[in-house]
Amino acid sequence: MNTASDDASGVWLASTVRGLLEEKYGRGNVPSVRKLTQLIREANGSATISHGHVHNILRGEAPNITDKTREMLACFFAVPPDRLVPPGARPVTGTDRRLEALAFRFSSLKPDELRAIEKAIQMVKEERDGAAG
Repeated sequence: MNTASDDASGVWLASTVRGLLEEKYGRGNVPSVRKLTQLIREANGSATISHGHVHNILRGEAPNITDKTREMLACFFAVPPDRLVPPGARPVTGTDRRLEALAFRFSSLKPDELRAIEKAIQMVKEERDGAAG
C-alpha cells in the first residue's frame, strides 16, 4: 500500500525544507514545529500554515502543497518559490494552472477515493444532462 510518505515529491520537499531550516538555524538548532509556524506567520504578515501541515511537510507526507504555501515558505526562507518545486517539474502557467494543480492533488488519492470522485462527477453530468433536456 502506498502512503503519502512514499511519494517522491513529498520526500523531496521534506528534504529540501529540512535543508533550508538547517541553513537558516544551523544543524541541531531547528525550532519546534509550533515555533516554526509562528515564525512563518511573522514572516508572512500573519498568514498562516497550520502546525499539522508543517509537520506533514517535514515528515514527507505532504507531496502536494498549494502555490500559497510554497510562496509563504519561500518568503520565510528568503528564496524564490521555484526552489520549492521538485527538479524536472515544469511550472504551470495560464489556464492550465487549475487543471494541473487539481491533477497533482488527485495523484495522491487512493483508488477508492478516485472512484468516489468519478461517481460524483458522473452524477453531476447526469443531472446537468437531465436539466438541459
